Amino acid sequence: MQSKSETGNAKMQKKYRFNITPVSAVRTVQGDRIFFKIPKDKLRKDGLNRRNRIEKYNKYKVAVLAIAKQMRFSPAEQGMHITFYLPVPKSLRTPQKIKLHMQLHRKRPDVDNMLKGFLDGLLVEDNFIGDVRVTKRWVNQETGYIEVIFNPPDQLSKDTLV
Repeated sequence: MQSKSETGNAKMQKKYRFNITPVSAVRTVQGDRIFFKIPKDKLRKDGLNRRNRIEKYNKYKVAVLAIAKQMRFSPAEQGMHITFYLPVPKSLRTPQKIKLHMQLHRKRPDVDNMLKGFLDGLLVEDNFIGDVRVTKRWVNQETGYIEVIFNPPDQLSKDTLV
């Protein structure tokens, strides 16, 4: 989907929507392998929770990559604005849910972990990405989604030239 920019110039934006609830990155260590060698029914509660969290994260990465391939999405090295829309908690009352809708998300998970989880699903190496803007918002829906907007740079600033 393309739309004109706010200034009304001829700049064009490309917008992509990933219909998947965002998941934060999980930091794994070598010791986490043990949780996959022991049968689930033999694991203690904390070990089972850890294994389930890692499995959920791995499924999220596979799903993000599948959606990206389906849309022929390719991350840009600059001018990308990624917005994570997280569903409001089910435990809240309806007036609170309505009030939170589209407000900035100021709770856990951290924005850097959300970005890492998203980029880990898309790329093996993300070192070529030099400029990205990230936002988290609440959304009054059952599931969340991720929106990526590409804003082509007008011209390179003197700071970016070598």
